[in-house]
Amino acid sequence: MHLSIRHWLATKFTKSHYREALRPDTIGAISLRIINEINIKSLNIFDICTFGEILELPLSAAWQEIAGIAQLTQSLLSSLSQKKPLKRNEGVWLGFQIAYLNALQQILEQEVNLKKPWLNRAFFWHGEIDDTAFISQDSQLQGLLKTLNPGKLSDTQAEQALTLMAESLLVQQMNHATVAWFMANGAEETESKLMVQRLANSLPGHLLTVIAENAAALAQLQKFVRLGNSFFAGTNVSGDKSLSFYASDKIDLAREQYRASLIKSLAEPLFLEYFSLKDIYILPKGLPIEVVNFHNGLDSSFNYNLRSSSHAGTKNSHAVDLIAWVEHHLDDLESILVIESEAGYGKTSFCQVLAAKIAQEFYPDWMPIYIRLRDINYSENLVDTLASGLPENVSTQLGEWLKLKYSKCVLILDGLDELPFVNGRMSTTKFIQQLLNFQSRSRSDSSGVSHNTSKGESQHKIIITSRSEHLQEIIDRGINLDLIQFQRIIIQPFAQEELRLWFQNWATLQSVQLAQNFFTFLKQAGLFSSASKLPEFSLLIRQPLHLYLFGILYRDGLFDDELIELVTETQQIRNGVLLWEIYQRLNRWLLGYPGIDGIKPTLIREGLAHIHRTQDAVANLLRTRYPETLLSKIEEIALQILHSQRHYINIESKHLESEYKDLPTFYFKIFPHSQLTKIEFSHAQIGNFLCAKAIINQLKRLIERQQNTYGDSEFVLDSKNSVAEHIYNLFGYGILTPEIEELVIEGLRCLPAKEFSFATMCDRLSVFWYSHCQGCWLDRGTAHKAWNYFQTLQNPLNVEQINSAVSLNVFFLLSACHREAKRSFFPCRNPSNWEEFHPETLTQLINRTSILAPQAFQKRLRSKSLNHVNLSGANLAQVTLAGVNLETINLGSANLAGANLTNTNLAGANLANANLAGANLANTNLSETNFSGANLANANLTNAKLQSAILTNACLHNAILLPDDKETVRLNGGMFALEEYQALKQLLSQQSRLELANARNPTANTDIWFSNMPEMGLIESIEGEMLPEDLYEDDADDETFVGV
Repeated sequence: MHLSIRHWLATKFTKSHYREALRPDTIGAISLRIINEINIKSLNIFDICTFGEILELPLSAAWQEIAGIAQLTQSLLSSLSQKKPLKRNEGVWLGFQIAYLNALQQILEQEVNLKKPWLNRAFFWHGEIDDTAFISQDSQLQGLLKTLNPGKLSDTQAEQALTLMAESLLVQQMNHATVAWFMANGAEETESKLMVQRLANSLPGHLLTVIAENAAALAQLQKFVRLGNSFFAGTNVSGDKSLSFYASDKIDLAREQYRASLIKSLAEPLFLEYFSLKDIYILPKGLPIEVVNFHNGLDSSFNYNLRSSSHAGTKNSHAVDLIAWVEHHLDDLESILVIESEAGYGKTSFCQVLAAKIAQEFYPDWMPIYIRLRDINYSENLVDTLASGLPENVSTQLGEWLKLKYSKCVLILDGLDELPFVNGRMSTTKFIQQLLNFQSRSRSDSSGVSHNTSKGESQHKIIITSRSEHLQEIIDRGINLDLIQFQRIIIQPFAQEELRLWFQNWATLQSVQLAQNFFTFLKQAGLFSSASKLPEFSLLIRQPLHLYLFGILYRDGLFDDELIELVTETQQIRNGVLLWEIYQRLNRWLLGYPGIDGIKPTLIREGLAHIHRTQDAVANLLRTRYPETLLSKIEEIALQILHSQRHYINIESKHLESEYKDLPTFYFKIFPHSQLTKIEFSHAQIGNFLCAKAIINQLKRLIERQQNTYGDSEFVLDSKNSVAEHIYNLFGYGILTPEIEELVIEGLRCLPAKEFSFATMCDRLSVFWYSHCQGCWLDRGTAHKAWNYFQTLQNPLNVEQINSAVSLNVFFLLSACHREAKRSFFPCRNPSNWEEFHPETLTQLINRTSILAPQAFQKRLRSKSLNHVNLSGANLAQVTLAGVNLETINLGSANLAGANLTNTNLAGANLANANLAGANLANTNLSETNFSGANLANANLTNAKLQSAILTNACLHNAILLPDDKETVRLNGGMFALEEYQALKQLLSQQSRLELANARNPTANTDIWFSNMPEMGLIESIEGEMLPEDLYEDDADDETFVGV
């Protein structure tokens, strides 16, 4: 005999009202009435099985009742324990039911949010149908529920459930019943098992919550969930000792609930999948960076190579297990751990897995605190800064947790490169200084030095993640920070062992045949080979994110030989083609868009629905909208996120249902709150593609034409003002990243010729550019109008920064468009027209953009090629362009006197007749660089690659050269005598004057013409002013530039 809670409620209330009766203010009274019923009928706790009662209902009914029934069960547990202490098996019986119901509710909410197709069948059952009709139709479910109702649980089985959890008999019985319930509601068997697996991942977190919230009633269960309290943390208690004393000790409920939330997050589905991150996750390996020569705390020669992961100036080291590396350094309280990689290697995933692992296995010795740095607001001290990135119910507790003497915290700070902007600039330096000050106080506290900080801060460990290039930029700037405290490691691409484990998981989650076919396809394409003919492709395959995305495409027939052939044909000249094609196909997969050649038919057999993107799934996403309408909304949100420069936007929650509720969760994450709802990209890489798509459509407007009333074709944006306003609103938000720009150019390439022309785009942007460089649009208030727009998105840039951002972004976009159109771009205008030529344009751009970030222009130039940019005659004296890529650029007759060009790539560049007097060209690649007639007097050419440089008639008077290079210079035509060089230049200059005069006007009075001709550019820009020989007494790596 057992007690049916729902049946009892139905007899006391009308069937349509008993659900409403389960309110917080009435549940306590109802639970007491039920206990009386139990006593009257001489029943016991094992006759209560609310979990089984929920599974007797169709999903449409269970969806409405599960929360109320779980709360009622918890109230029964509390009331029963007040009458007499519960035995351990009794507490486990009720506690696990509560935890399991809460976990099941979490899974159902996730499935509803994802609009899973199986729910279309599940919600066929509705309130008017008799509930008994549902359970009577499934004999398997009936049989499984009979094993749970009435329940039988020995003390041994109870302990097994607490220690083994998902492998215990009790949880397995509940899992089997839940799988059958999902199947009875329309889900396929594999879908059901994957959902239950997600539920099992989060069950320990839900059980922790139940025990923490009912600590007195479940005192005997506390040790099994490492319930954190001062007695347990400070005392070594044997497992056999009674734990009833713990109930009287203080329990920080907020801390336990936060710890539980970290474990519950393991149930979050991966994108649109039925499985979670934990189910597919492979722990990565990392390469520790052991610096051997420190300068300001770091190796001054350190150089991170993104492709090869090689490190100059570091000791040889081998890849190690990342978790093991963290555990090894956990007790080193003086260091800060820094985990680095490019995007897509799993930094955030690792943080989530690490936080959950520490919460389950290392607590209470270590308490994990996971903070996304994009969410913080800066304060004067680190604690307040970090607290702002935590949920509201936790943020006020952080300071107290850090003061506890018996518990150490692991501060897991994710995304140093995503720190918010202050006054339009990322305050990375300020934040790092706060971290170092925190560590400094910790060491002082450990040594007994008195400070105005509480004891206990010395016990905490800090772990940071960052993109490698972001941290390297801080190092390169030579900021005076004691970064020697940092222990750094770089996540490595998957090696053979990680790939093997990943495919094993993929086979379990999908099917063995699909996983085997996918593996064979990649192997035959040579993508696993270390000497792959497609290195970019091969590298993507070894990144967790893209390996998963390739798996999605392959299982639905969108990753095939055609893609391999496309990349093979274009990789050498179009690096962005692969990423663009991947995300285009993912877009087609998500929205059901047919390709150019139509849809490839796929027969989805029974039992494989969890693998494929079905038409039902597409229909659930689109509802009654056209794909174009949804795409337009997606691009609108993407552009707002990009323009906010905060990685997310906040909208009023009242608009969520009407405007934003149907955004695809594959692209966006939505975090609802009472007043404001946060929307962000599901992943930064996916966000780059969506932003690129939005920018492409905005750029197309610049060349879009329409017919006027007279039938003539004219631009839609037909005035200079309208073009300027459009460009300022599009590009004034901040610095356009190289990744997005590359996707934009590739997307523009793929447009039909009738829709887009790079030549036309060059013409339109050039008109804007030359006016912009003269300050036209700043004077006319266009930048101020853009500022008003960006303020609505809470973008912190001021008017001057917006103007600088437009300068930087349009310059590089124009450079790329001219390269595609095979034209030459003259940023300073054509030097042959002295009335229009402005030689200082680029120098002014470099100086102006430093307001956005230190060396903003130089950083963008490191990944770009300016081979179609003509800077002949430009004045770049004293500028810093260290480490940039100037391959094949035209700098003929340019003034680069005193410029810092260390570590620069000038291979194939034209520097004929340029003034490089006193320039620093140390460690520069000068392969086939043309220095004919150039002035290199006093230049520093230490370790420069001079073997194939063209030095005909170049002056190297007092140039700093290695002894072996001097002979190379002589053989290549260079000269060391200043007098010889000046005589030659004078002779060539006179000859050039005569030739030019005769060509322009053979009969005119050439003497008068010569007397009025400007001297600059013909002589001074070539020869320049000789610089003192002691120019390089200061550090050659000084990157300070002087504006002119």
